[in-house]
Amino acid sequence: MKLSYTSLLVTALLCHASELEAPIEGYGVVVPEWEVEITPGGPKTILSGTVEEVHEELLQLNPDYDEEFSINSTASEISQRDSGFNLVQRTDFSDAEYHCGGRWKKCKTWAVNDGISYLRRVKGKPKNGPGPGNCGRVSCSWNAAIWWCNDSKELNSFGSIADGAALIRKKCYIPDRGPPYPGQENRLSGQAFHHTRWNVIVREDKC
Repeated sequence: MKLSYTSLLVTALLCHASELEAPIEGYGVVVPEWEVEITPGGPKTILSGTVEEVHEELLQLNPDYDEEFSINSTASEISQRDSGFNLVQRTDFSDAEYHCGGRWKKCKTWAVNDGISYLRRVKGKPKNGPGPGNCGRVSCSWNAAIWWCNDSKELNSFGSIADGAALIRKKCYIPDRGPPYPGQENRLSGQAFHHTRWNVIVREDKC
């Protein structure tokens, strides 16, 4: 029997998820699922992994994905536009509880910016595993991870998770003006809680 590219990828991701440790004690780790369109207006499908992995899989399934969905800017270009902290958030995190640092290792701010940009680029709806108390690593690149932990099951968009990470970036960012590259080694970590019983964690991970 010939296995599809998607089947092989899901198997690899499930094995990888079993090696991850949830950022919250007592929570399970799941591979996030993403309900996405491969072509504009086409049928929706469920893909698994981080947003970077999902984007790569979308390009495997549809090499014209970025062009067809008008995603013409690179992640770094969007990060530059998204780097301002006075963004209009699509998910209301006003008066949200948040914590900076703590038990989570800090990661590079510019890499977090890339993760936020990816989460805003991919069209669709995120899902997490069944039942309360699960965490999924929704973005990870350059050892900077964004986790989504929830006691509900579904959010309206990936942008909702990006908004939580953006709040952490806004509240926990400390400028680094030291040599040799001012601003290039800024690091942060933290957790933001939404009032509808889900939260976002930004921390260092291996990826």
